[in-house]
Amino acid sequence: MSVVRDLGRGMDGFLRAFRFALKHRMGWMFLVPVALWVVLTFGLYRILEGPVEEFTSWLGSYLAIPVQEVEGEGWTATWNAIKRSLEGAREFLTAILLKIAVAYLLYKVNKYLVLILLSPLLAFASERTEEILTGRVVPFSMRQLLRDAWRGSLVALRNGVLELLLTIAIWLLTLLVPVLAPISFGALFLVSAYFYGFSMFDYVFERRQLGIGGSIQAINSRLGAVLANGACFSLLMKIPLLGIMVAPVMAAIGAVLVMVPVRSKTSEAQERGPKPPFH
Repeated sequence: MSVVRDLGRGMDGFLRAFRFALKHRMGWMFLVPVALWVVLTFGLYRILEGPVEEFTSWLGSYLAIPVQEVEGEGWTATWNAIKRSLEGAREFLTAILLKIAVAYLLYKVNKYLVLILLSPLLAFASERTEEILTGRVVPFSMRQLLRDAWRGSLVALRNGVLELLLTIAIWLLTLLVPVLAPISFGALFLVSAYFYGFSMFDYVFERRQLGIGGSIQAINSRLGAVLANGACFSLLMKIPLLGIMVAPVMAAIGAVLVMVPVRSKTSEAQERGPKPPFH
């Protein structure tokens, strides 16, 4: 029942995050991921443009259909005309498929790069949300922000590698036992949701001076909320541009909304002690 309850709390926190951000003048944060995504997409495209053209040229010559220039009429001329048409269609399809493949690669790589590079923003969003909820204004420290961002980047990188390894293992198992395909798709989604949620909740635990090991234990004890946060994040990220625009910030804020209790009006003037405990 605890996991089921936490699932509801995790989803509720994520869904409330957007309104919370707008209400407390944090809406500008949604523009940062878009700007970063555009810059990275353009940069990666320019870097890959030359190699992709060379690969397209090589692949075109490798897959080319030989066509002989034959004058006159007859079956040979007709067959060459057919092959010439097929060659034109082949060139068109090859170029289209390669562009789709490169676009998909850019999307996948860009998503992880954006999440890693967004660590300073997400750390700030998480900290700012906790300040609003608890009423405690923590003096700004560039050193602490960079420290939080560095840890966030390491956690995102660690989770990305682990997710990739688990994804490969699941796909290999599915290839060996195809009947597991429906289960594998569900497992892949849960793996992705867990690691996304892990990254967002870790910002909260990092402020509590927990190491990675302690953070893992704390996160696993709230598995339902972590999975719900990561699942909402993953689903929203599938929407082109809109997903990368709002999902990361919503997930970071949503994790805090789940973990940090709101200070009541009665205790607002009295509370001066340590930060309130987690739910």
